[in-house]
Amino acid sequence: MTLSSLFGGGGKAGSPLSFEVQIYKGERWVTETVCRSEEEARAHGQRILPNHEGIRVVREYTRPDGAMVETVLHTEMRQGNGKKPIAVGQIEEAPVCQRPEDYLGFESRQTITRLLRQYLEEKSLTASELLHNPGEMKRVMNFEALVPSAVTRVAGIQSKTTGEDMKARRNGIYDALDLLRQKADQATLKTAAAKPKEAGFSAAMQVCEKAAAGNRSEAEYLARVMLCRDLVNVRNVLGKVEWILELCGDGRIEPQHMAILDSLIADALGSTTVMQDMLGRQPNLITALMRTIDIIEGKFEPHDREQAPAVTGLLSKWIGTGSAPESQKVLADFLCRNIRGTQRLSNSDPEAQRDSYKALVGRILADGGFFGGAAMAEALTLGYLRFIEQGGGEGRRLSMDGVQAMMEAGHQRLRYLILLSQTETGAKEIQTLVGQIGVLVNNRGGLHGLVPQSVPLKPKMQIMAALYTAMLSSGLPDAEKKAYAERIDDLVADYITTTRIVEKLDDPTATLRVRASRLVQFAAADVLSSPKARRIVRDQVIGHLRQPNFDGKFVEGLNTPEEKAAALKNFYELLARAQFM
Repeated sequence: MTLSSLFGGGGKAGSPLSFEVQIYKGERWVTETVCRSEEEARAHGQRILPNHEGIRVVREYTRPDGAMVETVLHTEMRQGNGKKPIAVGQIEEAPVCQRPEDYLGFESRQTITRLLRQYLEEKSLTASELLHNPGEMKRVMNFEALVPSAVTRVAGIQSKTTGEDMKARRNGIYDALDLLRQKADQATLKTAAAKPKEAGFSAAMQVCEKAAAGNRSEAEYLARVMLCRDLVNVRNVLGKVEWILELCGDGRIEPQHMAILDSLIADALGSTTVMQDMLGRQPNLITALMRTIDIIEGKFEPHDREQAPAVTGLLSKWIGTGSAPESQKVLADFLCRNIRGTQRLSNSDPEAQRDSYKALVGRILADGGFFGGAAMAEALTLGYLRFIEQGGGEGRRLSMDGVQAMMEAGHQRLRYLILLSQTETGAKEIQTLVGQIGVLVNNRGGLHGLVPQSVPLKPKMQIMAALYTAMLSSGLPDAEKKAYAERIDDLVADYITTTRIVEKLDDPTATLRVRASRLVQFAAADVLSSPKARRIVRDQVIGHLRQPNFDGKFVEGLNTPEEKAAALKNFYELLARAQFM
């Protein structure tokens, strides 16, 4: 799905009533225009019907409390019901599941969503519901040749990876699905007494945990079966998200149970229509992309003009707590797919669109990181192609240059290139990446050629530590990977030596406790990760540890035995985390 269907006309400003004319496109209804009266909308619909599969007129009324009420007034398909046969989606890879429970994992469910997208959209279901509700599993198994086609497609892809006979792989998938159906049947009986909506999620979980006899993974499986039993009755995918979030309303959800709700919401967010519904009305693509980042970062606050449902804000706050890694991953994937597309960012001139893209890059680089990792680096590269005419290798290289030009600091460009080297696009331009990365790490300005001198010490060291770690996992050839990682290490070690950081931290006028603690904290993995730089600090710390009666001198000035014991305990824990002992 792309976000292009989110943009376009709006009703009369301030009017609580409007009439949308929607067209049937790509297995979903997309807003074509908004009219001020029902008569105007119906007339417009009849005029455009010959050019589309179908049209419908939807009346939208905004209540005084801000809630949106939609009513379908008229639907007409150009030929019959206008619906194409439900087909299996195209995929290029599929995770190899060895055990039946592997099919319940995140990657497997995402693959099922892509394969059976048309069926799921038609039935308002999610992959979790198919896997955990025995009734829905039976129905999809009996739906024409959909599942046999999907299984054959997956078996063909997997057999090339595993070397297994395709027929044997296909039979293995069928056996696993049959076992999952039987297990879901049994679990449904075990959870019949659990009523999450009536009694609350915590009380329902107690039923599941009792039925699981202390087996945590089994209790979580029973909980998913219990929830999917009720979710299938919510015949709107966004409504499913709201239903699940309402279960969190009592604020007493155990942290280990959050993963259950997260998995169900993540599957719902994989629907092609949910993001359209969540974002409401957006004036253009770039605004929609920025608002998607707001959701992911937990910063989404509704604007009146958007007419976004209240559930969007609730979801954003929930994701912002860090309790929803799968949901966050689905939204990040959605964001990447739309960034790498070819649709216009806005209706403004090309230069203004570049400025918008630069602002987007700034959001992705916020807080010294690189949101979205390698997938985002590739998305930005491919997305920049919308600004240039060249294609192929030349286009990719120009795009890489264009993206880097939008980054202010050398460390941002280096992180981008390292991440890009881990992608398919980067692999095609690996020699270009080797050359550009070499220029950055060998710059004449040393460490400050990558990180501006104005950046404070700790974040400066954290940036360099992240670069060193990223370089070791880059997609560069081994020789260059090793050489460039060593160069980053040298830059940090030289900086520590020339600026006398260790001497400043190990101030002789301070107590031994303060001096030693400062040094060890400076050597934490996220601050100092490269070996030469760590060795400098480690040698200084070891020098302190080897002096006679270190423990006694360390606790000088502390009054009680409890204070002394706690101080030593904390220090030696710091040493262990810094891997100095």
